[in-house]
Order: sequence, then C-alpha cells, then structure tokens
Amino acid sequence: MGYRYNPRSMVQSSVVGLVVLLTGGCAGANTVTASEVATAQTSTGAITESPTAAAPKVTVKASPSPTHPAGGITFNAAGAILPNSARTPGAVNPAVTQANIGQTICVSGWTATIRPDSSVTTNLKEEQLASGYTYEGDMATRDYQEDHLISLEIGGAPSAEANLWPEPYNSPEGARVKDVVENKLHSLVCERAISLATAQQAIARNWWTAYQTYVGSAPAKSPNNPPPVAPPVPAPAPQPAPAPVAPGAGASALCNDGTYSFAAHHQGACSRHGGVKVFYK
Repeated sequence: MGYRYNPRSMVQSSVVGLVVLLTGGCAGANTVTASEVATAQTSTGAITESPTAAAPKVTVKASPSPTHPAGGITFNAAGAILPNSARTPGAVNPAVTQANIGQTICVSGWTATIRPDSSVTTNLKEEQLASGYTYEGDMATRDYQEDHLISLEIGGAPSAEANLWPEPYNSPEGARVKDVVENKLHSLVCERAISLATAQQAIARNWWTAYQTYVGSAPAKSPNNPPPVAPPVPAPAPQPAPAPVAPGAGASALCNDGTYSFAAHHQGACSRHGGVKVFYK
C-alpha cells in the first residue's frame, strides 16, 4: 500500500515528539503539565476541533441595608409630646373592623392575645433611640415606653414599626397622659358613640388634640343611643324640731339648729348655732 500524506497526523506526531523531548530533557521531571501541552500545540500550529466557550458572567446585587427614617420626637406649643409623623404615621390591624369589634377589641383581655413580646418592642426601641428618635437627646431606654400610636384597644397594628415609637415618661404630657385618651376612645367605640375609624384617625393625627376633644369635653351621644337618665335623688327628710322648752326651764331662746341658748341677753344668742328661731324671754 502506498504512503498517503496526512497533515493532521504529522501535526499530532510532532506534538507527541515534542512532549517526549521535554520529558527526557528535564532532569527529574516525571510529568508534563497541561499548560506545556497547550503551548506545544500552539507552537506547532495544531488545529482544535472547537473553541472553548467563555464562562457566563453573573451579576450579584448587594442586599440593601435596612434603614430607619431620620428625626426625633416633637412637641407642640402646649408641651405635649408627639411622635415624628414621618417615622410613625400610625398603622391599623386589618383583623379589627367595625363589624367585629364585639368579638375583638371590646372583649376583655383580647389585646393580650396580640400584644408583641417585650423583646421585640425593646429591640426596636433601642434601634430607634440609637438612630436619633429621642426626647431631648435622652438615650436611656427606661425613660421611654414603646408606644402604639394607634393603641391595640382601638385596632392598632401590633408589630408594625410605623405604629410604634419611643414615648417618654419624663414629660407632663407624655406616656401616662396619652393612656387616658386611649382608654376613653376605646370606651366610646365599644359604646358605639363614635366609629372605629374616627377613633383611629383622631389619635393618629394628633393624640393631644384627641385628648382635648374626647377627654376634655366628651362628644355628644348619638340620638339613636341616648345616655341613660339617672333617677332623681330624693331630698333628705327634714329633721323634726325639738319640742319647745318652757321659759321656766331657763332657756332664753331656741336656735335654728335645734339647740337652746341660755344667754342673758338677746345679743349674741345662738351666734354659733345658725341664729335664733324663737326667743323665750
């Protein structure tokens, strides 16, 4: 059979020969690296079957760091402490509606079933104070109550940050005063005197104004639900007057409080007993 020239076989043979040469020419060398083979293939003009595919690029997006809006506690001209409206606008609990208040907020003890654990509110309080949500720069957590702007007893959201703020105790119109209007609004809602939405909006907009409106002067009752009329209190029965004492017994006058005067003269008689009712002499 005649010899047929094959360029591809010649290239492969050259590569193998070069590898053997490299192996024998390097003292103590036992292996040939992949890079050396690749270099040999290139130098001899070896033809690869297909180019190596480039690895696809993957873009990794950094997770945004959680941030809190800036700003501190505010107070009005009367000195009432108010939350920063940008940070705490208020949020409601969707599980509480006007239709089901008789099965939710108006049931004694119901709010205890949804109140968040103290560790949750304490951690949030610490974060808020550290971010500048303070009253006059006070950073002591014990000086604040982590307050629900819209209280749980009128359908406020239990754990939403938009409904929680560090309300200071050390203020004449602070946490303890706000508790009064919260209780009042709860009573009015459960008495059907005002709607749930009205109470929620009033305290979220400005709890101090709500205090003046509903605690300072309670709203008029609805005509369909008039307040009960208390029965009149009977006047006390008059005490019977003591029997008059004859002048011979020595009394000079009968006083208006039922006692007797033995004064020698009319002037000054019964001066400490409501005046003279009857002179005997």
